[in-house]
Amino acid sequence: MKKVISLALLGTTLAFAQAGMMGGSEGLHQINANTLGQWQVNLGTGGNIAIGSWALSRGGVYDAKIGRKGEYKRYSFNDAIYSQAGNFFVSVGVLDFIDVGASLPVFYDHATTKDDKGPSGQGNMWGTSRGDLDLFAKVGLPFASDSTGFFKTALMLDLYIPTGEQCAGVRPRHPWYLNSDEKEFTHPYTADDWVFGAGLAFSFDFNKLGAPITWNLAASYVYPINTKQTQTLVYSTGVNWQALPWMTPFLEFSAEMRLTSKGIYKFDPSVDPMLITPGFRFHLPYNVEFAIGLEVATRLIAEGFDHGADVKGGRDFPIYYQGENNVYAKYGYAGTPLLSGAALLSIALDAKSKPKDSDGDGVADADDKCAHTPAGATVNEEGCPLEELERMAREKAIRDSLALVDTDKDGIVDLNDRCPNTPAGIAVDSLGCMLDFDKDGVGDAQDKCPNTPVGITVDINGCPLDYDKDGVPDFLDKCPNTPAGVEVDSIGCVLDTDRDGIADFKDKCPGTPQGHAVDSLGCLPDFDRDGVADIFDKCPNTLPGVRVDEKGCPLNKKEDLDQLKKGIKFRTGSAKLTKSSYSTLDDIAALMNRIVEANLEVQGHTDNKGSDVKNQKLSERRAEAVVKYLSKRGVDKARLRAVGFGMTQPIADNDDADGRAQNRRVELVPFYNK
Repeated sequence: MKKVISLALLGTTLAFAQAGMMGGSEGLHQINANTLGQWQVNLGTGGNIAIGSWALSRGGVYDAKIGRKGEYKRYSFNDAIYSQAGNFFVSVGVLDFIDVGASLPVFYDHATTKDDKGPSGQGNMWGTSRGDLDLFAKVGLPFASDSTGFFKTALMLDLYIPTGEQCAGVRPRHPWYLNSDEKEFTHPYTADDWVFGAGLAFSFDFNKLGAPITWNLAASYVYPINTKQTQTLVYSTGVNWQALPWMTPFLEFSAEMRLTSKGIYKFDPSVDPMLITPGFRFHLPYNVEFAIGLEVATRLIAEGFDHGADVKGGRDFPIYYQGENNVYAKYGYAGTPLLSGAALLSIALDAKSKPKDSDGDGVADADDKCAHTPAGATVNEEGCPLEELERMAREKAIRDSLALVDTDKDGIVDLNDRCPNTPAGIAVDSLGCMLDFDKDGVGDAQDKCPNTPVGITVDINGCPLDYDKDGVPDFLDKCPNTPAGVEVDSIGCVLDTDRDGIADFKDKCPGTPQGHAVDSLGCLPDFDRDGVADIFDKCPNTLPGVRVDEKGCPLNKKEDLDQLKKGIKFRTGSAKLTKSSYSTLDDIAALMNRIVEANLEVQGHTDNKGSDVKNQKLSERRAEAVVKYLSKRGVDKARLRAVGFGMTQPIADNDDADGRAQNRRVELVPFYNK
């Protein structure tokens, strides 16, 4: 089951063709009431593809009888399953309100089994074939449409010619292919008889009301000549949002529903094709349209990938099928794959022979000297509006009268003067504008920085902008927001002499050695707060207030925790303190009672003799023994804590006795409450 589900999910991503997708101008499956216009042609291909067992039958299983032995086997479509439905279409506008066209479906089913011993190859259930040719027409109905173009209606007619191949494939592509007589066989790619269809399409263009939305509805009644097949209602709806000139998102619902019970098949719309399709349609150059979407069967929404529910849902709709080599099959009817990827590609062509007249003024573009004439304007034989010609004549007369006028007396007549108000006495170029040697937009007479590099933004004096006023122009300033008054380097960044990441004006310790982390004030860390930085501190665990030497070690050895800890001893393999330890612990307790702001963490460590668990527990008990003794000597328990590390943190090699002795130790580490 897991493999079946994974294959079904895997194969729902790509698409090329599905019968029913016949171009149009919106979405994938939806049909609108718009017509192409006389001698406009639309052609292309479109459809879907799915991989996985659910693409072919209910639950992806079928029963088959192979040859004449009467042996029945059950196969699961869980290996190399592939289903495609596609067509090629063309439609032509014979009149402005009538389109005719044709669509030829092409199908492919790849139904095989894991061991490749099933009936798929023998029964011709793995193959490619054409389907029934669909001849269609669309007729716009002016009397049933709104004159403003907001609402349109069209009549749709279809004639399906039985050109499809019999005994091929697995899944019936339309519900009217189902043969209600179980003694006769259903052919997945053809109705095997003539079929007629008629319906209506309705379109609502909300662009006319100021909203970039269109909504389409369509429904057709399909009538097969074969009385053992069921009449069907084909219907769809779709909403399109003109989000961008080149892209339109859409959401569609499309379905095919048998209208009555017939023979072995009862009326049940839930088993017939019903799809929800979100997607995008792209409007490409040269009138090319490309649409892509994901088809989601409503059956998937209701049942999910539930094998048992899907098989149970299709038991009343068995398909009886005869293939080659006396192979018979029976399987559950699946109207559509649970998931499939869909796409459509089309191109629109203009078959009219008359010359193109883009602005509709009656003069062909090839002869039109004014190609963008406003609608309704009166034009001459060259396509130019008469009012425009009169305006041009008036402008010429004015230019002629101004040909010798030079208002600013710079030697350039106003007609050619790009800077007609140049101050008197200023040298100008051939266009009448002040000379600007560095091309910064500030004339040389006012430019206080006449050699500004090309392309640099300048102020009203022609000097490069310096936003933070640090003396480094913005185009060179790598730090353009320096605080006012702060000294900067040649690239406009605040100085950091010791390169510790803290600018000099904030650095409380300006001579920090390079390569060492500092705090927000630029000073080296000092864990025990004794005034000696950690990198120089030889006694980093000094208690608060203890006087230290230049190396950070206490002047009084009885205040040096690193010396005092050496006197803490335990009996071998035990957490009991030796008598020699008591005097040391008394000194530690006295020190802690004198320095009441100090807190102490006692850390127990062992060598590697014995198990991890034993050593861990021993280290914890030893640390707790020290804490318990100090508590008895008056040290508040809230200022103490015990931690055991077992043998995880050796300070010497455990391979010799001396190293193991060093590793059996107690560490005394101050800690600070936040």
